[in-house]
This record gives sequence, structure tokens and C-alpha cells, in this order.
Amino acid sequence: MTSGINNHYLTPETLGPDRLAAVIGAYHMFPGQNSLVITGGTAITYDGVDTAGNYFGGSISPGLNMRYKALNNYTAGLPLIEPDAGFDTPYGNNTTTAIRSGVQNGIKYELTGFIESYKTGDGQLNIILSGGDSIFLILY
Repeated sequence: MTSGINNHYLTPETLGPDRLAAVIGAYHMFPGQNSLVITGGTAITYDGVDTAGNYFGGSISPGLNMRYKALNNYTAGLPLIEPDAGFDTPYGNNTTTAIRSGVQNGIKYELTGFIESYKTGDGQLNIILSGGDSIFLILY
């Protein structure tokens, strides 16, 4: 047991201390409740802790800026563009807005999918957002 958490991660030596600290903090903030910590930065991480303090692991996906850079770096013709916190449309009508739609709506759909998958039968789930890109996450 680590600070009240039952850590079931198969390779605890490879678990980032930031991710472990996030679930420990979530469990202490909301004891006896299901919580999902979503951290937006270079990567977006999803880490949940259940009502009994069990942490089984989580997910790591590319962060907002990494997605934009990957499209630019790994294609021949797509420009590097900046995220837009005001972007609020389901599709793009030019290359810039199509990239923005793919990246930012992709994150939105990813977030909603992970949140739904962590909800239990009663639907109760605390969602904690953190990280430098959390302003983009809160918009979704």
C-alpha cells in the first residue's frame, strides 16, 4: 500500500511519480469515491482510483501540442498550427481548421470516451483536471 492506495500497477518502478501522486491526491481529496485524474501536458494521462483505493493503471496518449507537431513533422504538406481555445466546430472548412478539428475534437472524443469507461454502475465519478493544457481539457 502506498499512501493509502493499493497499487496494482504491474511495473511500479516504471510508473511516473506524477501519475502515482495524482491518484493518491485524488483518493485523499475524495476518499471512498471513484476518481479519474486527467493530466494534459506533453502527454495526456488518464489515471483512476476506485472507492477502495485501488489503482490498476491508466492510459497515456499524445498531448495537444505533440499531436499538432506530429501532423507537421510526419506529413509532407501539413503546416504547424497553434491550438485555439475558441475553436468550437465539429469540422474544418480549410486545412488549418480541419487540422484543428481533428486534433482538438479528437481529444474531446478521447476524453469523453475515457470518462465514460471509468464510470461505474452508479455513474458517480470525480474528474480532476491538471497540467499545463488543462484549460483545453476543461473546454470539453
